[in-house]
Amino acid sequence: MTTTTQATSMTTPSYDCQWVTDAPAPDARLDQPPWLDAVWIDQFRLIDTGEMLTDERYLQAALLWDDEALYIGFRSAPSLVPVTKTQRDDDLWTECAAELFLAAGAGYYEIEINPLGAVLDLHFPDEEADDWQRCRNWDAKGMTWAVRSMGRPGSGIAGWEAELSLPWSAVPEITRETGDEGDTIWAQLCRSGRRPDGSSELPAWGPAQGSFCDHAGMGRVRLQR
Repeated sequence: MTTTTQATSMTTPSYDCQWVTDAPAPDARLDQPPWLDAVWIDQFRLIDTGEMLTDERYLQAALLWDDEALYIGFRSAPSLVPVTKTQRDDDLWTECAAELFLAAGAGYYEIEINPLGAVLDLHFPDEEADDWQRCRNWDAKGMTWAVRSMGRPGSGIAGWEAELSLPWSAVPEITRETGDEGDTIWAQLCRSGRRPDGSSELPAWGPAQGSFCDHAGMGRVRLQR
């Protein structure tokens, strides 16, 4: 959940999502296989200015998949404000949350997780819908997750990690493009955070145009076998 006052023109990124033979059970141990061999995205730009995140405010993400689920890993710098939200479907983005958006027809799925392990899962039937409280009645059935305090590998910078397992059956309306080399889904990987002065820190992987849920600003995730 976010809005911004500026738009940044960038090319649409793509990501080759690796197939896994042994499904990871979420424990937020992202320094272990299969995450150890995953391709990690670390190019995130603030959607209001287009500036790259600094090393101190890092965000990294990786995706894996099999026939049962999409697996998501996040490594994040610490929140800039105290994190207090502990309940499912709280407004996590008002403090700090790593987020995944998946295009789903005219709408989208949104999954947020915060450093305390609280989750917000939403299904918006339309890209322009804005009643998040109504949309939170949807739950991603079968989704599991874990978080832990950690830091960016080799950096000595504090932070936290999150790992989620999202069954494909929980997101049946997800947009898939079928090609000779496999399916492609549209996704946005991002983080919502509040600064002490009340402004928002909003880094995204794809070239978000106004909001994270903007389909045109999502990256392309190729499901590779």
